[in-house]
Amino acid sequence: MCLELRKTIEKSYGINRENIICGNGSEELLDVITRNFVNSTDEILISEFGYIQFSLAANRLNASLGKSAEKNYHTSVDNLLAMVNRKTRLIFVANPNNPTGTFINISEIKRLLTNIPSNVVLVLDLAYGEFVGFDYCKQAHDLVEKFENLVVTRTFSKAFGLAGLRVGWCHAPQAMISGFYAARGMGSVNAMAQAAATAVLNELDQIQSRIDLIVSERERVAKALNDLNIETLPSFTNFLLASINNQDEKIIEDLVKFLFNEAGIIVNRTREQGLEGCMRFSLSLPEHNNLLINTCKKFLHLD
Repeated sequence: MCLELRKTIEKSYGINRENIICGNGSEELLDVITRNFVNSTDEILISEFGYIQFSLAANRLNASLGKSAEKNYHTSVDNLLAMVNRKTRLIFVANPNNPTGTFINISEIKRLLTNIPSNVVLVLDLAYGEFVGFDYCKQAHDLVEKFENLVVTRTFSKAFGLAGLRVGWCHAPQAMISGFYAARGMGSVNAMAQAAATAVLNELDQIQSRIDLIVSERERVAKALNDLNIETLPSFTNFLLASINNQDEKIIEDLVKFLFNEAGIIVNRTREQGLEGCMRFSLSLPEHNNLLINTCKKFLHLD
């Protein structure tokens, strides 16, 4: 039941513990939520470049998956609303999004909620929400108190650095919680993960200082790469999505290999349709980020 962790979340964020369920990372909870509301005759909606776990959740249940077009790599509320139909049961929105890193304002999330049918559940994934700000996260949680068809998922994997321990949580209307427990694995969050997550919530000032450093480095690295004509999308996360020459797939492939062979830097190629010419990497310590910038210069023969 993760009682101590839920008590600490309640104390830290002002959310009633009875409206919280913890899971083996937020990924388990995304699956639990899907199994509560969706079967093979239903439809799930996501944005064009939505988080891959949303697609996997639909595939596990053989449910239909609709993808709405994005506007400049940003989730479009208008396009999502245009796709809602009688089969729609869930809408997944990661905000900020993964893998693009882009963000839409909380007012847009509220507009989406206001205009979807009450039997359609919106799942708002805040895996990277802390990099926008704890105030933004609070605004999202406040909406759960106003809309009975909103679930907000959170994780300790990103800003809190506990990815290997697999611990996440979600905030939902109380009427949903018992169904989530029924679908969740028993004892899915191990004792070490619970203890670590509880501990980091008592160090929010330290977490904020690390977030501030990452955000500062994100802006510095984005500018340095853009100066090299390596384009980056505006990011509200701890990573950047980058491309060269209007998403030239071959040159990005060569750059990814060069970064590894020359400097031991592992950068992910994005394979999603429409993002094949991009690479995605997390920000690191300043000296590591400098190594990435300088290696890119060398690749482009600009050093």
